[in-house]
Amino acid sequence: MNNKTLMVFTGWALLGGALPVMAQDECEVPDCPGFALSANYAGDVRNNMTGGIKTGTAYSQLLTLGLDWSSDSLFSDARVTGSASVIYMGGDAISGDYVGDLQGINNIEADAAWRLYEVWTEFAFGGNTTTLRAGVLDLNAEFDAPETLGLFVGSPHGIGTELSQTGSAGPSVWPITGLGIRAAGAWENGLSWRLGVYDGAPGSADGTGFSDLHVSSDEGALVIGELAYSSDRFNKISFGAWSYSAKFDRIDADLMANPLPQSGNQGFYALIDMSLGEIGDTALDGALRVGNAKAQFNPVDHYVGAALTASNFWAGRPDDALGFAVAYAHMGDEYRATQAFAGASTTSAEVAYELVYSTNLTDRLAIKPGVQFVQHPGADASIENAWILGLRFEIVREHSWRLSARRGDEADDSYARSTP
Repeated sequence: MNNKTLMVFTGWALLGGALPVMAQDECEVPDCPGFALSANYAGDVRNNMTGGIKTGTAYSQLLTLGLDWSSDSLFSDARVTGSASVIYMGGDAISGDYVGDLQGINNIEADAAWRLYEVWTEFAFGGNTTTLRAGVLDLNAEFDAPETLGLFVGSPHGIGTELSQTGSAGPSVWPITGLGIRAAGAWENGLSWRLGVYDGAPGSADGTGFSDLHVSSDEGALVIGELAYSSDRFNKISFGAWSYSAKFDRIDADLMANPLPQSGNQGFYALIDMSLGEIGDTALDGALRVGNAKAQFNPVDHYVGAALTASNFWAGRPDDALGFAVAYAHMGDEYRATQAFAGASTTSAEVAYELVYSTNLTDRLAIKPGVQFVQHPGADASIENAWILGLRFEIVREHSWRLSARRGDEADDSYARSTP
């Protein structure tokens, strides 16, 4: 599908009335039995005004098409839900072609392709407090998933840099996902837990193709666990730990005589995201995230991210939000030694700053103008600090069909389509 065809399809599906406006019920799929369709198009234009590799403008795009369903009738005392989605992304690379940063200026920047994103089935037991999910999964949809940090467009605010860099081609996260299984549960006191096992090397070796679902004992698995807490005061407090079962070459193998692959590629992260109170009607929230990865296998050994957001500036626009965030990626000694051996001069860290404003122009259209500053892009001493001006817009269409049990004969447990 070429870009012209894609844009025509997107305009028809998202703006042209392909689906009626979704009804706002008290209970929606997947919380109620039924199914839902969704389409989301995001466009992002960024201009590197000064510094970096070179100045210039990049446009990238992401189309996501999804189907979700839920049923209470397949098994007694258990809810079954499922999800399937595909994505198309493409366009220019603001980080790769212009800025040269390592953390990611634009979280939808990717090589042009159609990809299978997620396909999974989930079983919920015990009053829906314990769930088991399996299929093609995005680890970041549940682990290291942000609350306040979700406002920002920089990649490290969606998943910490120290975790996103790991593995032979990255963990099972957008845009390249793989097979996985996840168990989760919650208690009434606000505590929840989740444990997942994912393909240790998702995707094909060259990173191309619609999907490449395989498992290999040599590539191993990524095991991750997280304990989280939420309340009226705390949006989220979480601690997670992860580890690869496979062995990896050391990042400084070129400096060693006859090095052998080693195990121990592992790390942890911690997040505190909380309400900071109000100034008048304006709500303030803040988040702090830290993470660690083994320096002998990964360029970044420590990561710190922080953010402050303000929302509900006036009653007429409660969803508008203003945010400022910082992402600090510290480079490990082994990586810096390898770069020095190759004749490259590195800095101790890359630091990215982001100021963004988000507003919904309509029920279907939201925009995010913002400015970013990257200090020491790529931790490369030869690249100048960069200023980037950007605009993100998102168009969303959703519709759901609820199913409700027919009343009458107790033996008749069939379902009828309800009116949206």
